[in-house]
Amino acid sequence: MTEWVATPAAVRPAPTQAEKWEKAAFTFCKMGTTGLIAWVLTPPVFVLAVAAVAIVLYGRAIALGVTRSKCLLRKPTYIIGFWATVGVADAVWLLALR
Repeated sequence: MTEWVATPAAVRPAPTQAEKWEKAAFTFCKMGTTGLIAWVLTPPVFVLAVAAVAIVLYGRAIALGVTRSKCLLRKPTYIIGFWATVGVADAVWLLALR
């Protein structure tokens, strides 16, 4: 009977530092999306905080060389633009319209 042995090709390489930052940013992207979907039920401050963290994390990922994300918009610069727009809209809503 032959025993199966993993070859180096079957082992996933360790993620790069840029991939680690993108993974963290994607987590906040998912959290923010969840907050947007449930905006009526969640405090608007949560969406603003998550948008800010997502912007910072995607900025760091871009600085380390990430050019593509798992997020729906795919390009980190588009994602930053989207969350910046959400953050500004949320801040206006919190400060001016309440």
